Amino acid sequence: MGQYLKFILVLLVIYGIALAGFLFFRHDFIYFFVEERVPPADMPRTEVKFLPEAFEEPRLEVWVTEPLPGKPVILYFMGNAGALSVHEPRLRELANRGFGVAAMAYRGGGGQPGVPTEAGLYRDAERLYDGLDGLFGREIAASDRVIYGYGLGSGLAIRLASEVDEMALVLEAPFASMCELLRQRVVILPTCSLMWDERYDNLQYIGDIDTTVLFLHGAQDSTIPLTAGRVLFDAARQPKFSKIYREGGHIDLGRFGASNDIAEFLDTLRGER
Repeated sequence: MGQYLKFILVLLVIYGIALAGFLFFRHDFIYFFVEERVPPADMPRTEVKFLPEAFEEPRLEVWVTEPLPGKPVILYFMGNAGALSVHEPRLRELANRGFGVAAMAYRGGGGQPGVPTEAGLYRDAERLYDGLDGLFGREIAASDRVIYGYGLGSGLAIRLASEVDEMALVLEAPFASMCELLRQRVVILPTCSLMWDERYDNLQYIGDIDTTVLFLHGAQDSTIPLTAGRVLFDAARQPKFSKIYREGGHIDLGRFGASNDIAEFLDTLRGER
């Protein structure tokens, strides 16, 4: 009996250490940014501008691409890894199709100051939306603003779109809840209780969006499974559209025509097709 109790005690100690370790390092399970800053290489009509400091909010880099006449501006929110430079190919494709782009670097990554948190990144997303006129030097009407979120950025995009006006919302590899994603990987820990401040609970906000939504997902996505995106799609209001790429993974939808599908979707909404 004594050996049995010792064994249980050892298991409890190990479990307690795992709980404490996850709680302390929980941000490291989410954010995988690189420290180096790499400016845009060959994006047309693009300048690097900055969101100014605001109270305790950091100054952040924004890639600003002028739209061609009649084209909307896409507010782009990247995923949880790398930096804006990783996303330059898809941003360049959108720019080559005439769209404007405002792509915000995240605090704590790509040479930007600050520490990434859900609350902080969302405040930055609000700052980008509110500061769009200043970045472009003229008024950008709500009907000319498209909010686009990829991976982690879908959490910022969904919440922002639920609170502001926009032409459309584009979601690539979205998910219902960050803590649910991690729970499937760390099954022995109560991740949703431990991540009270990093939940990215997209399911909470998706029903408040009354604009047209386009969902994009790869059927072979092992980072954010298609099932996580389907839960979100089912909860969204009409009008909504979904494009599933049978051979697509998490980072390669561009190979299967995602940028072209986005362009056709937005052009159709504007009556250009």
